[in-house]
Amino acid sequence: MSGLLALLLALLLGIGLALWGLHSTGRNGRGRRLAERFAAHSLPHARVRMASRVAQRAPRAAWLRMPEPLERRLSQIFGWDAERLDQYPLSPPLLVLLASLPAMMLGLQAIRMLGGVGWLLTAAAWVLLARWGFGMVHRRRADALYRQLPDALGMVVRAVRAGIPVVEALRTIGKELPDPTGAEFRRLSDQLAIGIPMEEALRRLARRSGLPEYRFFAVALSLQNSAGGNLTETLDNLADVVRKRVATRQRGHALASQARASAYVLSAVPVFAAGALLVINPRYILVLFNDPRGNMVLAFAIGSLALGLGTMKTIIRRSLS
Repeated sequence: MSGLLALLLALLLGIGLALWGLHSTGRNGRGRRLAERFAAHSLPHARVRMASRVAQRAPRAAWLRMPEPLERRLSQIFGWDAERLDQYPLSPPLLVLLASLPAMMLGLQAIRMLGGVGWLLTAAAWVLLARWGFGMVHRRRADALYRQLPDALGMVVRAVRAGIPVVEALRTIGKELPDPTGAEFRRLSDQLAIGIPMEEALRRLARRSGLPEYRFFAVALSLQNSAGGNLTETLDNLADVVRKRVATRQRGHALASQARASAYVLSAVPVFAAGALLVINPRYILVLFNDPRGNMVLAFAIGSLALGLGTMKTIIRRSLS
């Protein structure tokens, strides 16, 4: 009973943390505050209006906003990126809460079987599930950025050859290309519009992307902006290299499709076998749930299956990287 009560308290704490994060990281709130800052810098009478709004919102913001040290520590533990909150479908604290639900379902059984060690396994499963979910979002975003980079470079090259300024070419990329590349270049254009130097804005873009090709793109544009040079040839060569690497990766994915199918089939065979035994003779399967020794066998089987599937996926992903 005490274990269930502690899990319930942890669930309530997670819900409070998620609501806290939803209020502090809402897109509409950030956009409204940013617009008010712009208005305060451009219109004198807007400073008074913004000051009154901030004063009205101050009592609420004191408890709705997550402290920065706490947010930084939680992001390091659970694996979300505090600088790229717009890439997640939900607020990161809410995603952490969702990851806690399957972890607690497994934790109830682990605590009943192993006692105090089950608490450690529950916490570890919670962190691993959250980091796996955020890592999957990061990988998908990085793959999309990588696939769309040649189109972005081609637009810059064509714009520069036509005599259009580089800043206007970057703004065009933000308007024409889909997300996430379009969103990143819109953010870059907004930073340039409020006076951030191009070198710093490009450095932030490269850091957010996490791709070496974006770092090379940032260095090339920074050098051209400060010292001049043949930017079109450099970016054209980079776009050609990235296109070839994307094509090679796609061929690799096609060749690895058989290995992925084998991994999925091998992972599904035990599940189908257990279902067949449950239909033929339920006693053979129910002993895994009713007997403590059967619980240990079931936990070991699930862990081995998950470890094998994760190992195969890791090998396939690294062979294609």
